[in-house]
Amino acid sequence: MTSKERFVNALEMKDVDRMPYGYLWFGAGNGVLGRMDACMSDVYYSAEGIARAQILARQMYHHDNVMSPWGCLLVEAEALGTRLNIKDDRYPTIAGYQLSSANEYDRIDPLDIERSHRIETVANSIGILKKELKDEVFIKGAMLSPLMLASQVLEASSLCIEMLTEKENVHELLERLTQSCILYADRLIEEGVDGIFVENGENTADLFSPDMAEEFMLPYTKQLYDHIQDNGIYVISHNCAEHAFHEMEASLKPDALNFALGDVEALGKKYGVECTKIHKKAGCSPRYCFKELEKHGICLMGNINPNAFCRDSLDDIEHEVKSCMDAAPEKGFILSTGCEIPLSTPIEEMETLWRSISSRL
Repeated sequence: MTSKERFVNALEMKDVDRMPYGYLWFGAGNGVLGRMDACMSDVYYSAEGIARAQILARQMYHHDNVMSPWGCLLVEAEALGTRLNIKDDRYPTIAGYQLSSANEYDRIDPLDIERSHRIETVANSIGILKKELKDEVFIKGAMLSPLMLASQVLEASSLCIEMLTEKENVHELLERLTQSCILYADRLIEEGVDGIFVENGENTADLFSPDMAEEFMLPYTKQLYDHIQDNGIYVISHNCAEHAFHEMEASLKPDALNFALGDVEALGKKYGVECTKIHKKAGCSPRYCFKELEKHGICLMGNINPNAFCRDSLDDIEHEVKSCMDAAPEKGFILSTGCEIPLSTPIEEMETLWRSISSRL
């Protein structure tokens, strides 16, 4: 099987020749940049740089997919007016939000997505990856769900308050952001992505009640997912929150769920396991996180703990890999981390990761 065939078969709950290995954003990216003799600012605004870095990362780390853009999570927000601090050695940070209140929703123009040089750079990087890799490798685009995007154009605490006090304005904002997300997805689809990886990490009890998530996350994210899938493109829903609403995540009907932690409360009651605490120690054995998620009949993608890296413990990495692979279902599973591997992860640790995986395939 090619890497793409392996990835697609897992998404479709079919047989694979071996367990697919997924890569998130630009994990251990500093090692790649070092091989390129480049820094983050050299490649961040270059379609050629993004594509070349992803191709090299795959050669170095052996995964079955490539991905653009990376884990700064600010591409759409920048296109819509949020100002950034560009860093030489790490992802950009927010210098100023586009909005100070949801009542300024009319300052969000979805058509800015089509006018954005940054969006065009990302889209062109997908085109280069498609040209270079053809149908050998699964190509993922990355984007935010509408509610996640809202927290990048409006400061998160203000957004949360206004979800209670200015509901109509927040809904108006989310309508505009949903259309922005759809236009961005269309541009990625036009360039040839096989799937879109959607960051939906605000669907969590860490931030909202279930009722609030159902009102402000569910309808807008569902509209986005349906649009992507109606165009024949796979959706991978990413939620690495500790108390993610997995039932609600599954109701969105993505093709895969990329997760870090299972239903912590339910698992604790059923198995007597404090899942979050175990994960924070880097290694959940036996790993129960899959058990409650398999029932949804959705491909699962996870859930090696990214906190196992940069800790000077190769044993932790090996233990994470073993725990995940031992617990994984036979079909409908893609091995990956539950979130991005830190940029500064040493190459030695990535080599340990692949050696641990490949020895069990």
